[in-house]
Amino acid sequence: MALKTRLARISMGAALLFVAIFGACSKSEQPAANRTRPQSSPGKTPTTIGVYRPSNGTFYLRNSNSLGDPDMAVPFGPRDGMPLAGDWNGTGTAKIGIYKPDEGIFYLRNTNSAGDADVTVPFGPKRSVPIVGDWDGNGTVTIGAYDPEQSVFYLRNSNSSGKPDLTILYGAKGDVPLVGDWDGNGTVTIGLYRPTASAFYLRNDNSPGSPDLTLVYGANGDMPLAGDWDGDGITTIGVYRPNEMMFYLHNSESSDFIVRLGGAGDIPIVGKWAKN
Repeated sequence: MALKTRLARISMGAALLFVAIFGACSKSEQPAANRTRPQSSPGKTPTTIGVYRPSNGTFYLRNSNSLGDPDMAVPFGPRDGMPLAGDWNGTGTAKIGIYKPDEGIFYLRNTNSAGDADVTVPFGPKRSVPIVGDWDGNGTVTIGAYDPEQSVFYLRNSNSSGKPDLTILYGAKGDVPLVGDWDGNGTVTIGLYRPTASAFYLRNDNSPGSPDLTLVYGANGDMPLAGDWDGDGITTIGVYRPNEMMFYLHNSESSDFIVRLGGAGDIPIVGKWAKN
């Protein structure tokens, strides 16, 4: 299976099937602190961890998925925004951004340095959940929005204002959107996390339909993550546990690992901050 996981792949019908799990991960699913940290594939860049601190409007970014001080501390954007990360200009590394839900505006920076936004783009319904990805596989990450009231994804193939290039009905009320290249074909596609079930529902196409992969991972209260943790070109899942300030990143049974970063009130953010 392209998405490297020991969790069961469940065939889905018209209705979403999910298994509710509360409390800590089960023994078989809980990443162990003493497991070997996954190594990136030769010549490939892994997705690594970071946090955004709303109290001072600063991004704290690590160039490896390991314990340590941030490699970069970058103040950027309005204090009341939501953090973003993406390769907005196609250079091969992720850069920071901010979305202001009350305005429906994306503020994107083309370097991981302090300064004004290089791109400011209004897009999608106000108070949407921002999502970003390489929807058309051209090497540039572009904007999108998820309307949680309507369960609709709005995706745009350029970082400019305008109508969505793709509009996709997917999910149910209360779901949290996330995106990734789940099958490693170079195109980022949609997914959802259902907090009540600690379940991920992932699609390999940007179209309506049943999930191609259904995975249970994490614990009640976790925040969903997605990234290429080992640099093999395939996005896999993870969670951030706010009460522990801990990242739980999943590659396979033998390479799950956990790492702590941040402080109380921080928001997790992940990206390919540095090239190998």
